[in-house]
Amino acid sequence: MENIADSDLMDALSKISDVADRNSTIRFLKDVASQYALNTIAYFGVSVTGQNETDPYLAVTYPPEWVAHYKNRQYVDVDPVVRLGFHRMLPLDWDEFGKPTGRLKTFFGEAGEFGIGSRGLTVPVHGRRGDRALFSVTSDLSARDWASAKLLYMRDFQVLAMHIHDRVLSIKGHANEPVSLSPRELECLQWIAEGKTAWECAVILGLSQHTVRCYLESARHKLHATSNTHAVSIAHRAGLLFDPL
Repeated sequence: MENIADSDLMDALSKISDVADRNSTIRFLKDVASQYALNTIAYFGVSVTGQNETDPYLAVTYPPEWVAHYKNRQYVDVDPVVRLGFHRMLPLDWDEFGKPTGRLKTFFGEAGEFGIGSRGLTVPVHGRRGDRALFSVTSDLSARDWASAKLLYMRDFQVLAMHIHDRVLSIKGHANEPVSLSPRELECLQWIAEGKTAWECAVILGLSQHTVRCYLESARHKLHATSNTHAVSIAHRAGLLFDPL
């Protein structure tokens, strides 16, 4: 039986097809924030419209007053999420920033006054055409609760970030590029998608665990994925996998 977290993720994924413009993107993000009891969610995409990084695609659930204040104070120059996020491949926990000082301390203090959560997680997205994005969520959970919730967020939002990024690319007229995986690579990903471990895949397919890991590594490379979960998400969006029965 699905647990609540799985239901939330599948429900969110089912709504992405309704995203058709910036306003519906924001409505989608607000729904997801409500589902996961988050303070805010932000999608920040660059090179998704055929334009340069000075004209990004921004869809956020932040209060408009904070967006205006952020721009007026030119906080993009000090925002560590923007400065570090695009250079990362793996999710960035804002706790990694350490204790802020100087202007950065002012930045986070003012963000809190506008309702931006004191804790955050940013998922970087690196596309195949030079397109990139940052998908950030914030919360005011305690350190203990955040440590637990973060595991769920890392799993779900790596999937959601890729899906919403692809949807934005589609809205902006970018066609998806075909992906070709071998039958064995697809078999391994299919079983991973159904919750099996590499060892279980090996038993089911009659292969060695090393061979299964090689197939999975090859699939990740072809799909430009950072993890098996990421690869499954990309393959599913490309229509390469069957839905579990």
